[in-house]
Amino acid sequence: MVAAKKSKQNSPFFNNTYTVIGLIVLGSIGAFWFSRSRLVSVKNPVSDVAQQTVPEQILAKHKSWVYTVDISPDGQTIASGSYDGTIKISNVSNGELLHNINAHDNAIESLAISPYGKILASGSWDNHIKLWDISSGALLRDLHSHTDDVKAIAFSIDNQTLASGSYDGMIKVWNIKTGSINRRFKHPSLLTSLALSPDGKMLATAGKNGLIKTWDLSTGRELHSIAAHKRSVRTLAFSPDNRLLGSGSQDRTVKLWQVDTGQLHETIEKEKAVFSVAFSADSKTIATTSHDRNIHLWQVDTGELKEKLTSHSKAVCSVEFNPDGKTLASGGADGAVKLWSMSDSPQDLQDINITLEPPVLEEKEVHTVASEITEIQPEIKDASSETTEVQPEITDVAMLEKLNQKLYDQIDVSWRQTPRWYEDLVFQIKVNADNEMISIEPMNQEAIDYIGQTPLPELLNNTNSEAITQKQPLGVFRVVMTSTGVLKVDPWQGWL
Repeated sequence: MVAAKKSKQNSPFFNNTYTVIGLIVLGSIGAFWFSRSRLVSVKNPVSDVAQQTVPEQILAKHKSWVYTVDISPDGQTIASGSYDGTIKISNVSNGELLHNINAHDNAIESLAISPYGKILASGSWDNHIKLWDISSGALLRDLHSHTDDVKAIAFSIDNQTLASGSYDGMIKVWNIKTGSINRRFKHPSLLTSLALSPDGKMLATAGKNGLIKTWDLSTGRELHSIAAHKRSVRTLAFSPDNRLLGSGSQDRTVKLWQVDTGQLHETIEKEKAVFSVAFSADSKTIATTSHDRNIHLWQVDTGELKEKLTSHSKAVCSVEFNPDGKTLASGGADGAVKLWSMSDSPQDLQDINITLEPPVLEEKEVHTVASEITEIQPEIKDASSETTEVQPEITDVAMLEKLNQKLYDQIDVSWRQTPRWYEDLVFQIKVNADNEMISIEPMNQEAIDYIGQTPLPELLNNTNSEAITQKQPLGVFRVVMTSTGVLKVDPWQGWL
């Protein structure tokens, strides 16, 4: 969950999301980071590169968005964490589901498997970190010290400590055996990502203000600081050869930084906000995902696009290379966990022998859900069908900022009923330039079940037919209503 939590009394998010931080020379303890940008001009556009749509195999199928995947060091086990708080542990070789764990009370945004492959750590929006026995699926320890969402976790190479970063800005280094905190330090903004270097010496953190910092893990001493991105950094990853640090941001760029000097090695421009980056085992390829539902593979040294992987029906939230470099795993907003063969040539693609697990939602059930939402509020479907893929999207920052505030106020003043639901209701809402609500799309089962208890259908009904039929640009927003009465309204860009 990237957006700041907002109560009904607070003004909505957006107050500093678009603050532009220039790339400057920053002095820091121990070193200087020089930001010399070299923007990549992609010589081979997506349409000209190989597009791999098969083979891909589905491992676990979650009911909701898969935010994170991780593969064990021996490459035999994959874990996936979902918005619904569940973890699925599967066998990579045959696709067998080993464990299905109801792990957390809220979304799981981070997973990490220990270097010895025995322990799985999970971090959640419920502020907890939990340690699991991979072989049995049993809970080993519950670490509860953060006061906000646990955004990222990582094991040290010595298998003794776990680093965690939270939206509260705190970074904590835990003793795995005792559950105690060895040290703690603070990122200067809301923390959104964290990564540990392969040698276990350097910790990198990034935040909502686009700032990246590196730290000495053993002492907590700050090493470097860089104004890296114009918007929130969603993901960080070190290359296995410890030469580069990759960062992906809502500013639609992926940047590769030289670990030893701090200089900018490459900038890769994307069309959508970046969700995840991962380096191949040989450090020569970097995989990136964003809101465009595809996975792109880039040549690290040149920044050129090598291949496009396309199969997910919704945004791809997480990617991870198998340690042997032969397979790439991906998890998406469509609930699917998929494996991709990393053959050198599309003509030499080898099928991955996986026994498919039937999806949790069978086709008949999907149709049932669709019919239920139509029965509850048929005009929601009608309005959406008239606007989907017809009208352009508003991208002007100032206009989005204004509409974000107005939409928040409109829903807030109309919300009279005490929540009776137990999970967050997530909606995608489209409004025109006059802030008239054009369509509402529930994004999870709870939103489908409880939409009638929200003011949204009434607000949509008040929209005049002329506003619906006009082909004018629309602003797209993510609206969340929590069980505690918290309302959150954020631009859809960069969200699922």
